[in-house]
Amino acid sequence: MKAKECVIYIGDFDLRNENVQAHLVKNNGKILNKLGYTVAYIGINREATTFSQLEQLAPLEMGNNVFFELPYTLHAKGLLACGGIIKHTLACMDGILKDYAVKAVISYQAPTYAVILKHIAKWCGEHGAKYIVNCADLPVFHSQPPIRRLIMKWNWRTMHGINGKYADGIIAVSRCISRFYHKENRPSLILPPLFDEEIALEVTPNETATFLYAGTPFVTLDREVNPQGMKDRLDKVIDLFLELSKRKVNYQFRVVGITKESYTACVPRHKDVLQRQEQITFLGRKPHGETLDMLTRADFMINIRDNNLMTEAGVSTKVVESVSVGTPVVMNPIGDTFSYLEEGVSGFALKNDLAADTQLLESLCGLSAEERYKRKKACQQQRVFSPEKYEQKLDAFLKQVLA
Repeated sequence: MKAKECVIYIGDFDLRNENVQAHLVKNNGKILNKLGYTVAYIGINREATTFSQLEQLAPLEMGNNVFFELPYTLHAKGLLACGGIIKHTLACMDGILKDYAVKAVISYQAPTYAVILKHIAKWCGEHGAKYIVNCADLPVFHSQPPIRRLIMKWNWRTMHGINGKYADGIIAVSRCISRFYHKENRPSLILPPLFDEEIALEVTPNETATFLYAGTPFVTLDREVNPQGMKDRLDKVIDLFLELSKRKVNYQFRVVGITKESYTACVPRHKDVLQRQEQITFLGRKPHGETLDMLTRADFMINIRDNNLMTEAGVSTKVVESVSVGTPVVMNPIGDTFSYLEEGVSGFALKNDLAADTQLLESLCGLSAEERYKRKKACQQQRVFSPEKYEQKLDAFLKQVLA
């Protein structure tokens, strides 16, 4: 009997605790299932640092797919455990090979330090599988403590060196990453983060224009954060809303993902003014489902990102989720973002000019509840990041890599 074809997806994704990486990988995996492949996931558990901790957990239901879990070791002490993780991972891959015809291994970053990727790529060569790299970002580490910054820079240089040398194909979330990994005759596919949840837009229109930011804007420290290390410029967004307050504009701005105390410790210039501000609410971290519900109920999602390698390379997951649940995005054009958004329908472009951007927000606040709700319906109907729009593209890419 012919073994069922399988793709191994391995990397820094936590399917049990559902980090951002897990949602991207799961949605790509659903397309692979539709194309006829079993997916064997080898991910991590960020809340476990040893195999004995993992042994205490109940199995994770993955349908007809396969799931292996590794402890989180991407920290200083984890360097000592890296050899054992590599040995265990290769043993998992050998076990998968006994039951399935492994056609490809897709790496999403790495489940431990990047040296493991060389072993994975060599395993592919020995067993006739293709090594595919799924890259979603090119991070910078300005906000990290000095020692960790050095370790992470070394790790990323190692990762990209290995991937650039051994990859048979590249799945990139953006044109920037596709260019970064470009190699003559190597297949490449631009595949943004996808959204596969059916959420009915059955919400009561807000009487007051409601904006939402959801995410982790920067690494939270007990001191002022260097703006160069900020993924999202939440401080600039708050500057805009403070200007609206000066103009006596009625609005609500809700911040999910960070507390007011953590934010003002990192951006102390806003500490005093936010103590007096009632229109801006910090809600802290929330479960993913609750965040999606708040995103669905908001009139607009807002964010600002500086133009640098990290922001040019990535495609914000919150942008994907926002327009998919029917909430237009207010954001500056960065990277590929506005190649997916339609100005005035699913997106409203900020100009990085305080006066002009404040005027745009004021105009959005001036829309009636009915007008804002109509825009939400039009936004959701576009289904920009629906997986079925990319199924044929991924199929064609795999056929090219596997040929």
